[in-house]
Amino acid sequence: MGTTVIEDEELGRAWLRLVKATSRLGHPMGDEGTELLGVAVSFAARTSPDPVIERFGDREMVREMEKVFFGSGPNALGHSYAHLIRGPDGRSDFQDVASHLQADRFTKRAVVMLPGTGNGKVPCINVVQFLVREGSVQCFYFARAQDAFRKFYADGLCIAAMAGKVGGLLGLPTGRITGFIGSSHVYHRDASDIAKMLAEAIPASGVREGRGA
Repeated sequence: MGTTVIEDEELGRAWLRLVKATSRLGHPMGDEGTELLGVAVSFAARTSPDPVIERFGDREMVREMEKVFFGSGPNALGHSYAHLIRGPDGRSDFQDVASHLQADRFTKRAVVMLPGTGNGKVPCINVVQFLVREGSVQCFYFARAQDAFRKFYADGLCIAAMAGKVGGLLGLPTGRITGFIGSSHVYHRDASDIAKMLAEAIPASGVREGRGA
């Protein structure tokens, strides 16, 4: 079993590639859906309007995911990352991440972790690392699992916002985000919506055929 690598400049096109690869190259995930193990996805860390996400994404999902990552109140997804985030000095506001990067631009310790709370539940996003390289903030994350169709792009926007927060504290632009996904999966209940999106979006977006496309 090898690693599937997906790279694009735009998050929306990376989303299409991930959904396509997971749907077509994945293996049965019980009777729930299909999963592709060991996927690396890379895209530019931008939060500006993305034409693919604007057309095919769910705005409500994006709003609720923003509450999960950054809000303190309830959300429709029923869980929160905001109170779990811990930087290298235990802070959740990214100030300690920025302080470490200001003290040593080549540090590899500017990491936030999202631990479970001991109730058997583990956040989908577990670790996010920030590195200053090539004059910009590069971001790496690990996800134990991501719903490629419904949630990946919303997670991607929020992680790009994280990179932007760190970049703002440092006075630096953002570079790329690279995610390592243990289980990229899609559910059978979304099969018709996935087929419709790929049929409409891929010819117009320039996403090519082939492994990792």
